[in-house]
Amino acid sequence: MSYTLHYQMDTLFHHGLILIRQHKQSIHEELGHLKHYFKEHGKRTTPSTFKSVEIFSDLILHNNDEKEILLQKLKTSWEKEIGANSPVSPFMMSLLESAVHHAIQSSGHDHDTTHQSIQYFFLKINEFIHTVTPNNPFSIDTFLQQIVYSKQLPIEWIALAKESHHQCIVTHWFQKNQCTLTKEHIIANSIFELSDILLHQFDQSDEYRVITVPYQQEILLVCTLKQDISHIMPFIYYALQFFRTGKQAIQQMAQSRQWMDAVLLFNESIIKAHTLDKALEMITTGFVHYLPFKRCAIFSYSKQEEIAFGLSSHQLDSRIIQNITEEMHNLPLIKDSLDFIQMLGERMKYLQPLYMKNARNYFPGYYIDKFQLKSVVITPLYTSSGNELIGAAILDQGENSTFHMSFDTYNALIHFGKTAGETLLHYSHHIHPTHAHIASLSPRELEVLALMADGESTTTAAQSLHLSEYTVRDYITAIMQKMKARNRTEAVALAIRRGII
Repeated sequence: MSYTLHYQMDTLFHHGLILIRQHKQSIHEELGHLKHYFKEHGKRTTPSTFKSVEIFSDLILHNNDEKEILLQKLKTSWEKEIGANSPVSPFMMSLLESAVHHAIQSSGHDHDTTHQSIQYFFLKINEFIHTVTPNNPFSIDTFLQQIVYSKQLPIEWIALAKESHHQCIVTHWFQKNQCTLTKEHIIANSIFELSDILLHQFDQSDEYRVITVPYQQEILLVCTLKQDISHIMPFIYYALQFFRTGKQAIQQMAQSRQWMDAVLLFNESIIKAHTLDKALEMITTGFVHYLPFKRCAIFSYSKQEEIAFGLSSHQLDSRIIQNITEEMHNLPLIKDSLDFIQMLGERMKYLQPLYMKNARNYFPGYYIDKFQLKSVVITPLYTSSGNELIGAAILDQGENSTFHMSFDTYNALIHFGKTAGETLLHYSHHIHPTHAHIASLSPRELEVLALMADGESTTTAAQSLHLSEYTVRDYITAIMQKMKARNRTEAVALAIRRGII
């Protein structure tokens, strides 16, 4: 399965909803304390507080509606009881969010993922209530009302029916000159029988007929005169197609803004990092938690030595990543991209991620086999303020997974890379001294150093590496010079102390 940014953010919303419903008892108690406080202190907003708590409890805590139905019911109730444009409305929503956070924290589930899932849930319901127009023309109810109300169309009524457990049920109906939501569902064994019941209910003569029109998982029943059927049918089909197109356009616009939600949440999570280790944890987790990826590895880049070395990872063994030191000439296509970036110089404000549909064309075979790489994205971690490339995040959707990059994910990655780069810049004095000697040692010199640490002699090291003893001695000399060690024993001690081997 190829994940998308929309899927990832929708998952975050549902995770927040699930957490709220899992903690409904403690949240219910917290909301009770909230109501008691407002009542005892005689606050002016007490009536609105009681109403908002009631809406939240009924629709979110004690209801199992899915996202779209939940949002619509929540909006309808909120507009009726609180008022979406009321000055007190944002305050009420903020009170509810604070109460939920406090209740969940008191239950011992306070961690970054929980906090931001709840935060995102309230962000979306707040946005839906306060920014969606009241009479959304792409609501099916509004659409059907407009058709029925029209004086130019010979339609007497329209009913919306669904099939459930081998029965047909009318959920909504709309009559000429008035809109009626059925208080009791009308049920029949078939659409034909249901049509007959409705015709009798409205006491209509034999001159009327009911047209059935499929709509998604439901059926529209359209009542009109016999002689009008031939020209009403094409109109209904055309109008429904127009309705679907408009609704899809609105949904796509809403989804296209989700990359901004992801960037906002990522930025807020990074602010909490006060050490290098925490910053690396938040960055690697954020790339996976807020974007459609499963694995992330962060590498620092030494421009002077043209070497990349591993810093941290998520859903990968960080010890393995931290042991990777790679000269850029072994990654020629990636190096070409970095050379192009460096050529931009001060014009380097936004660095573009590098999408690789087939990683085998870019990485040495041993990395492909070790990590089971297929499609990969390399996102530069950079600072637009200092025009400096700090490193890169390598991302994929898991072992042997092929995927495509969407525009919104691509856009989000650019901003993630900038935020991560600016954050890591503050810790560059921690990153580079720790790895300075790693960056200056070649992969072969690191191998020789490891054998020295294992107590191998020059002769046995040469045999292990299939080199001459003279070549190994040259490597040992180079290692001691680079590490400023007086002898091989001191070089090994320094390497162990600094975490090089």
